[in-house]
Amino acid sequence: MCDCCHVDAPANDKAALRRRMRMVRDLVDDRLMRSVQLWAAVAATDEYAAATSVMAFVGCKGEPDTDGLFARLAADGKRLLLPRVQDGEIVVCAGSGPMAVSRFGVSEPTGPALALSEVGYVLVPGLAFTADGYRLGYGGGFYDRFLPRLTVANAGVCFTEQLVDALPTDAHDVPVQRVISA
Repeated sequence: MCDCCHVDAPANDKAALRRRMRMVRDLVDDRLMRSVQLWAAVAATDEYAAATSVMAFVGCKGEPDTDGLFARLAADGKRLLLPRVQDGEIVVCAGSGPMAVSRFGVSEPTGPALALSEVGYVLVPGLAFTADGYRLGYGGGFYDRFLPRLTVANAGVCFTEQLVDALPTDAHDVPVQRVISA
């Protein structure tokens, strides 16, 4: 693991931990190269190989660069799906249509919502992850509500600096099935 898991804030202070992990994430060197390595690690998984569609996210604010992932999905003949927050919940949309910036400052698809059965594999962003799949997100609980609605594989994706030994968790926190980092 890394020193980033030693946070001065109380263990249950998620807001302070989010601030700290944003700083850690934003200091990652060689973001583009590391993103390429991350997407190669994702593509090496059995779940990726088996999926005909992958729900990802549009990387922003220091997250892994997703342009390379999107190109890889196209080259591998996989359909890109993206999330949109609608009425406080994640809906799945095609990643090939028009985009708009949400109230959270994130690019989201504007097309119609698709059935959850369209999703083959889900890549989940986050500020920090533990080895057992718990994640520190941005505080909206969107993925905690979304993941239990799915029957397909999912993985948290991050830079290795975002791996921590432990995170404060609440009853509503839903771990990802695996964590892939580079």
